[in-house]
Amino acid sequence: MKVEKIDHIHAYAKDLEGAVRLFTDLLGKEFLPLWESVDFGARAAFHPLGFEFLQPTEPNGPVAQTIGPREEGILFVCFKVPDIEEAIAEMEWRGIKMIHKYQVGQLKEALFESTNTFGVQIELCEYPGDDITAASLG
Repeated sequence: MKVEKIDHIHAYAKDLEGAVRLFTDLLGKEFLPLWESVDFGARAAFHPLGFEFLQPTEPNGPVAQTIGPREEGILFVCFKVPDIEEAIAEMEWRGIKMIHKYQVGQLKEALFESTNTFGVQIELCEYPGDDITAASLG
């Protein structure tokens, strides 16, 4: 599978605003404005260095189901790929089961179980250019 880069890392925070304050101070840059998705049942904050915090808002929503009983911390790593359908096919050929697939604007993403990846939950993304936030808006 061709991977262009580690695109971003998702983490779970029970106190989203607190996480944003701490990591803004630590990393020296502001997070993008908080956003909320009814479809995903979550609030999120994305840092320009590729760090995103998630906080579920719906106990049975997709994000809450993905997090499950985990404690706060890193959830999964997202790899940017040039062709998400080709990458999905390779992951499935390797026995790595896809659990969610979605598109927001020009951003395509797929999330996989961590059963066959040594506990590392993988997300794949495809979008044109270098700016994931611009791709998700357009």
